[in-house]
Amino acid sequence: MAFRKLIFAAALSIAAPSLLFAQAENVPATDPVYTFLKRMAVRGILERYSDAVLPLSRREIGEFLLIVDHNRDKLTESEKDWTRRYVDEFRYEVSGSAEGTNSLISTSAEGMTSGSGRFFADTQKYLYAYRDTNLTFFVNGLLTFDARQIGGDALGSAHAEFLQGGLRARGTISPHLGYYIQAVNAQFWGSRELLGRDPAIAQTEAIGSTDVQNFDAAEGHVRYDGGIVSAEVGTERVLWGNGYDQKMIMSDNVRPFPFLRADFRYGSIRYTFMHAWLLGLPRPWTDFVSPDSALKMKGPSIADKYIAAHRLEFSFPRLFDVAFQEMVVYSNRSPDLAYLTPIMLLESAQRSRGERDNGLWSFDIRTHFTPGIELTGTILFDDLHLNDFFKNRFYNKNAYQLGFFLTDPVMFRNTSLIVEWTRVQPFVFSHDYSIEDTYTSYGAPLGPRIAPNSDSWFIRGDLFPAKGLTLSLRYFYERHGDNVYDGAGNLIRNVGGDIEQGHRPADPLTVDFLGGNPVKTQRIQFIATYEPVYQIWVDGWYEHERIETGVTGAAAVNGTFGLRVRTEF
Repeated sequence: MAFRKLIFAAALSIAAPSLLFAQAENVPATDPVYTFLKRMAVRGILERYSDAVLPLSRREIGEFLLIVDHNRDKLTESEKDWTRRYVDEFRYEVSGSAEGTNSLISTSAEGMTSGSGRFFADTQKYLYAYRDTNLTFFVNGLLTFDARQIGGDALGSAHAEFLQGGLRARGTISPHLGYYIQAVNAQFWGSRELLGRDPAIAQTEAIGSTDVQNFDAAEGHVRYDGGIVSAEVGTERVLWGNGYDQKMIMSDNVRPFPFLRADFRYGSIRYTFMHAWLLGLPRPWTDFVSPDSALKMKGPSIADKYIAAHRLEFSFPRLFDVAFQEMVVYSNRSPDLAYLTPIMLLESAQRSRGERDNGLWSFDIRTHFTPGIELTGTILFDDLHLNDFFKNRFYNKNAYQLGFFLTDPVMFRNTSLIVEWTRVQPFVFSHDYSIEDTYTSYGAPLGPRIAPNSDSWFIRGDLFPAKGLTLSLRYFYERHGDNVYDGAGNLIRNVGGDIEQGHRPADPLTVDFLGGNPVKTQRIQFIATYEPVYQIWVDGWYEHERIETGVTGAAAVNGTFGLRVRTEF
């Protein structure tokens, strides 16, 4: 064993020059490579892999893949195939070489082939690629065709299709400065309402405009990677928290937002700072063109809104990771320099700035003392009154999450089982003094998907039978106590079930968890992804949904299925 470690250390020293030039840009937080690396971490193949804050850089991903590749003797045949697949994709990050990759447009990059003859080859392909000793530049064309159908109580029978195209460009300047930009635009046909049920498409602005038949999205960032310290300015998807389905701190419920981010990583310590620009609630406004004119121009009025967040994590190999994080949401003023300070106790800063903002704290733990199983736990305090901590009071606003990740349960090889329970107490993530300081962006929750005064169970089973094929079966069960309104829409009983409605002075001091109008939601999803040709994927899915509302238990049932073909070239 000591000899093998010595050989591996020597190999790393040989690879060090190329790893130092590895790409500094990020890998998008939704990339499937994170699912693979997570499985490797739970299996005990990777130490100190943390996905609590995503995305990670291509350099980090390359380093983790190199470790997995070195431990091939511990992998199943399917895992070896998946390792080869990802090592091919991140070949430049792993080896510093472009050998075996192809550029559709002619290129002079050393070791890279060019032309359309290898479009269907089992190798990494780019629309155009360039590299020299100071610069790398990789461009991919993106193309997706999506068709879906729904039947049930929500929309009756409806269908929708869209064709989406775009470009992604990324690279690194010198050894440290990475850049990334992606832009896509889709033309759609059929039901706008059906597409609006898709959480990702619903976040696009254009899907809500009835006079257009397209929707678009764009992300980009510039990132400095100094090894121990990195810094980034960008607009992209950020996932923050240990949750498997629902992230407690930052989830995929909101559209990507612009931010400043800095990371410090040394040994067992990892620290992350972020300051992000969010969106307040859209409100209509009316503006007269001139004082003597009755002509009016209408449009949305959106408050300026921000979040500052810190996370300090300690990792103890083969034992557990533990972390503390704090967040502050503030609005209706310019960015506050106190919250832009990368190293600062936000709670104290909030008090010194007049105690007018919404502060939250969170602790989480993730175990890795037994290969094959990971246990996670998170507790979040939206408000903390130590004297009344164990009393039933509306201001004891807490959220909890427990889960476990099991690989190859009962010796079913190439499988994973995930179970997660989430509970959000009444009034959590709302704010009693300012509706703009709720833990939301553009009305969508920054944290868990479920509303306050709710709990949920999530069960997921994955199968990876062979390279290029994944099967996933998922079950969601949610209970929610909604606020009670009269026929005119007036609030008559506030049970803390609306993230945009804080506690009012006349509301009860105590809370009744799951009180109010009961809503129960169950969803079963089956998702299959197959890659018949390198960088061409076929996705198919089916979802059965049942929503029971009110004390009568009246249910709405819907079934949705879809097929998607996508490629990167």
